[in-house]
Amino acid sequence: MKIKESKPVSGVVAKEILEERKKENELGYEQGQALENLEKFTKLTATKAADMVKKLVKEGKVSPESAIKIVDVGPTNPAVLKAILSKDKIELSDDEITQIIKEFA
Repeated sequence: MKIKESKPVSGVVAKEILEERKKENELGYEQGQALENLEKFTKLTATKAADMVKKLVKEGKVSPESAIKIVDVGPTNPAVLKAILSKDKIELSDDEITQIIKEFA
């Protein structure tokens, strides 16, 4: 298989892609397991997830990859959000952290 394109996508988008592929033909084992996990753990709609990613990136402090990870995890406390952001060495104010967490409450 040749990779045509690679870009980060949220779990919701990955779920939609796998559901479309499942309609076309049978999924491989790994794809089936991924779809099963995404069905269990995705909480947002695709539009809501995309809007949240755009909002986080628009503010300029969070990379697209980190914004997608935040949306996928849906942090409900500051420690989880700080752990996600620590990978990119991003520091947000307490107000910014509270605002992001409120989106998932």
